[in-house]
Amino acid sequence: MTELAIRPTSEAAVFASDPTGGRLIAWASAATAAHQLASALVKTTFVPQHFKNNVGDATAAIIAGDELGLSPLASLRAFYVVHGTPALYAKAMVALALSAGHQIWTEKTTDAEVVVCGRRAGTDNIERAAWTNARAVKAGYTSNKKYSSNPQEMLYAKASAEVAKKIAADVLAGIGASVEDLELEQTAEPVAAPTKVQRRPRPAAPATPEPEFDSPAEPEPTDVTDAVELITDPQMRKMQALFSEKGFVGRDDRMDYVTQVMEIPVESSKDLTKDQASQVIEALTALPTVSEDDALDAARQAERP
Repeated sequence: MTELAIRPTSEAAVFASDPTGGRLIAWASAATAAHQLASALVKTTFVPQHFKNNVGDATAAIIAGDELGLSPLASLRAFYVVHGTPALYAKAMVALALSAGHQIWTEKTTDAEVVVCGRRAGTDNIERAAWTNARAVKAGYTSNKKYSSNPQEMLYAKASAEVAKKIAADVLAGIGASVEDLELEQTAEPVAAPTKVQRRPRPAAPATPEPEFDSPAEPEPTDVTDAVELITDPQMRKMQALFSEKGFVGRDDRMDYVTQVMEIPVESSKDLTKDQASQVIEALTALPTVSEDDALDAARQAERP
């Protein structure tokens, strides 16, 4: 009786000192199996190009996917390494959240704005993420070619991943960034706080020795900065019309965009030169146009406290 009572206690003590011993052995066995699968799969056309003949990354992706409940092939489709950082595609994040019983749905989707909502299973709280052209511009994402070619898809990826991480962080096992997040952030540059554009100071005349006799007076040099032609009224009207057409409602969003295009701080569009105004107009023209209804919705949202 005494021997039976002591033995479980001894085993419990061993387990407490090495709680993962059994699990590590099982994990190592699973890793060996994942490596065997990866070695075979990377030679086929069923894996994405970035995993072709890359057994190491494919093995890691299969193991990581297995922890999330994904099959080996689904794992290889779901993961992508962006500049050395592994990440899940936004659609994979959504799929995992839905498979766990949580809800994610699209409330609005246009080239100018995407709104995605989600609700964790067993709760009534709704998480909502809205990504607009203005928000993407402010974050510096519009310089990415993928955004300019398909803004709606990129806005959806940002919004849906944001919701999935909020309502299903446990399902995603702490994965903090989507593939689309990392791709956009690699090209994003922070926008500096707008300040007054400073003109170049007038260069000081070099010191010369005083002449021994009077010489004819020379005309004062003309300040080249005074000859800079500022933005014209037609350019100003064109720029304001384009801002409205592209969905920029607030003045701060407009000036942030101008600052990003010019790569210098800009406080007011009146400070732009004629050439700079042309550059901003050209950049605005290339952005997708917002429908009249979307523009009205954006204006109403901007007016809300």
